[in-house]
Amino acid sequence: MDSEHSQHWEASSVSLPDTYFTAYDKLIFTRNIAERMVTNAKLTPGQRVLDVACGTGWAAMAAARVIGINGKVIGVDVEKNWLVIAMEKAASARLLNIEYTHGNAEALDFDDNIFDVVLCASSIFLFNNILKALREWYRVLKSGGIVAFTSFGDRYLQPVIKPLGECLSRYDGQPPADPSFIIERTDSPEKCRELLRTTGFSEIDITTEDMGYSYSNAPDYWQEITLTFVGIRMAHLSPADFEKLKAEHFAEINLLYGDMPIPVEVPIHFSIAKKPLL
Repeated sequence: MDSEHSQHWEASSVSLPDTYFTAYDKLIFTRNIAERMVTNAKLTPGQRVLDVACGTGWAAMAAARVIGINGKVIGVDVEKNWLVIAMEKAASARLLNIEYTHGNAEALDFDDNIFDVVLCASSIFLFNNILKALREWYRVLKSGGIVAFTSFGDRYLQPVIKPLGECLSRYDGQPPADPSFIIERTDSPEKCRELLRTTGFSEIDITTEDMGYSYSNAPDYWQEITLTFVGIRMAHLSPADFEKLKAEHFAEINLLYGDMPIPVEVPIHFSIAKKPLL
């Protein structure tokens, strides 16, 4: 992420309330994406799996169920709040083959050639240096090992993000909320393919699927949309401004859709590749 992107993201993500982390864990499409990625990666029993930027553990848990008691999943994240939630969920599900640890995706504290699979769901576009992260994943993978990651397509949160972003801008004084500055480095199959090819991966397979939703009512839509990056910005509004923003946006949504379902697009690129046999 260049300095412009980094500054914009950091300015939008400081001082998150503790309640945000628990709420974010309820976001439906992130869980679905993580679980679909694990399915697409075609894990097998007994494998050793690394889940990078594991968040609250949805991909790690899905992987743990596939690889079984003779396998091992290690989840790594820089945010300790995510790890606490992930550990609690693994314990509740009695998944004893998962271990979580604090760490950086771009500087992993693991030996070379020890994992069969490296996973990363809905996070790669947040890294400061994507190629550096991919080289680390390449390093820790065994010969013939699999890397699988997901990224958002360029219509992420369309078409509702435009009116919502413009409305939010009127309350916090920042430019209209637009996810493109976060996701643009991996928002197409071509970009993902080039990153993998540059790192040295082979047998690259990238598929795209829209995993969005149509919400039957405004409250359900609001509950989900406020858990995305726009919710991070909303967290800095005063309670009074937050309620005004909500009322104004609901009025816009009603004009646009009336009694019709409210659509939110979530195009996902599933990227899978292999470390060549040595």
